[in-house]
Amino acid sequence: MKNDLPHLNNAPNKEGNSIIESNESVAESKNASSSDQTASPIERQLKDQQSSLLKALDALKQSKHELSTERDFMRATMNALNEGVIVTNMDGVIQYSNPALHHLLHSNPEDHSNKFIGDILTLKTDESLPIDLLHIEEKAPTVEQQIAFIEQADDNKFTVEWSRSYITNGNNKRLGLVFTINDITTAYNINNQLKHQATHDTLTGLLNRNEFDKRLSNCLTSTQDNIRHSLIYIDLDKFKIVNDTCGHQAGDQLLRQLSSILSPMVRGRDTLARLGGDEFAILLEACPKSAALKVANDVLSTIQKFRFTHDHKTFDVGASMGIAHFSSGAQNENNPLSVADAACYKAKENGRNCIVEMDISTIQHQPSIPPQQMQWINRLNTALETDQFILFQQRVIPTNPGKNDYLHFEVLLRIKDDDGRLISPGAFLPAAERYGLIHKIDHWVIKNTFAWLSNNPNVLAKTHLCSINLSGLSLSDEDLTEYVTRYIKLYNIDCNKICFEITESSAIQNLSLAFEFIHNMHELGCSFSLDDFGTGMSSFSYLKQLPVNHLKIDGSFIRHIDSDPIDLAMTRSINEIGHVMGMSTMAEFVESKEILQLLSQLGVDYAQGYHIAQPAPLEELLKTLN
Repeated sequence: MKNDLPHLNNAPNKEGNSIIESNESVAESKNASSSDQTASPIERQLKDQQSSLLKALDALKQSKHELSTERDFMRATMNALNEGVIVTNMDGVIQYSNPALHHLLHSNPEDHSNKFIGDILTLKTDESLPIDLLHIEEKAPTVEQQIAFIEQADDNKFTVEWSRSYITNGNNKRLGLVFTINDITTAYNINNQLKHQATHDTLTGLLNRNEFDKRLSNCLTSTQDNIRHSLIYIDLDKFKIVNDTCGHQAGDQLLRQLSSILSPMVRGRDTLARLGGDEFAILLEACPKSAALKVANDVLSTIQKFRFTHDHKTFDVGASMGIAHFSSGAQNENNPLSVADAACYKAKENGRNCIVEMDISTIQHQPSIPPQQMQWINRLNTALETDQFILFQQRVIPTNPGKNDYLHFEVLLRIKDDDGRLISPGAFLPAAERYGLIHKIDHWVIKNTFAWLSNNPNVLAKTHLCSINLSGLSLSDEDLTEYVTRYIKLYNIDCNKICFEITESSAIQNLSLAFEFIHNMHELGCSFSLDDFGTGMSSFSYLKQLPVNHLKIDGSFIRHIDSDPIDLAMTRSINEIGHVMGMSTMAEFVESKEILQLLSQLGVDYAQGYHIAQPAPLEELLKTLN
């Protein structure tokens, strides 16, 4: 029996433990309970404090780990930013700078650590004045995005957008500063180029007609009454001989050379502009008659001495000039530009190469239309009545040759003169716009294009898009919708094949009527193309408002994209914006294989220009059917 006891003591109980182990656990529990009961209150308090301290240490370790992870995350975020970041204390000593800043300044991280920010970074205004980056008076505000310039040791200057904000604690106490620096040189240069192109003539670099009109309007509405001003209108006398003898490129060269000679002859406050063709104007503000006449005589003398040489031929050019003297704030219905224009034609009648003055204050009625322009008015009215206009077209192709299955063309207009020579619209449209005939010409083009397409159904069937230009006056015509709809129905034209080309400047003449017409045509199925896009400063803002389907990039950007990086950047930007907005894009003035290849690489959808096809009569489209 005694030998069996050990065996029993090691037998398992219900929980799987031996009876002996179970008994020992019970004994330990009793001992612990007995120990707790016998421990003094101080010992129990110390034990509780020890337990709380251990828990606090564990929480501190966890917080330290989380803080380290958050710091690593923030540093990785800062390092990934494309804009430069500098963090300083309130004394301007750098605590951190990110890789984007090192790349921007061509520096290394060790160049920045614990250095004063002014020793590392110098921002300047456009007047090259240094900017105080700290300026940390008690109530100094944060600095929102501002433009500044960085000048490097190699005289390279680039443009940045910078901001400054404060690091604060929970009590809103300022602990340090954060600076962000973003390189916007390309965008800034493009913006400046847009501003320049919106106000300047692309050929000569002088101010353009729109900017001249604005300055003249400001001069007329000045609050300073009775200040005397003068406007000189200049029309070159022998320019047509150069154009006809040597071609338009030589004529353009002559205009550029003469413009560079005339520019230094006007005061800084005065305005020299090219109005168009071979016509220029000078606005002399706060200038008495005698001084204005002297300027005109000096300009005339300079033009008379000028000699233009091309292809071993030398040409002299003269000028007829008219001066209009007027006062700001004066109540007079006569426009100084029209008066100066009339005086200029009077100079032509007097034998050319001379000056005629007119004072608006002594003129009772608006001067009559000059004879040469009256001839155009008569010719245009006759052409409208007897259908002497000729419809031309210029082909448009996809930059992806695989899509070139259908016809895409822009409708153009010509007039034949008495000798059978074709006259381009640049010669007669200014007179048509000036004397209110342009909308009649637009109507003629619409009606006769639809009629031709109806009479040539095979061409219409193969046509993907037929583009027709509309002027600003036509867009402001309340009856235009009714007119277009009538002839669409009459000639049974598929509206999905018709695209109306409008310019930004024509659309904004009367936005409400333009929107209404575009909406009405969209309802029928017609599409719209925004022509000459990029030449106006407001282009991008109006692009968001105008519901157009196609974007036609202005030729002034396209001509030199193979040699001008800014033109290339502009073309790329316009193309990307157009695509983001769901529009197809087209480039005009494509004059070489290299430019066409570049446009294809950029992803521009369509191309138009002399490299692709020259303007030709509509009938030439019949040949494409074979």
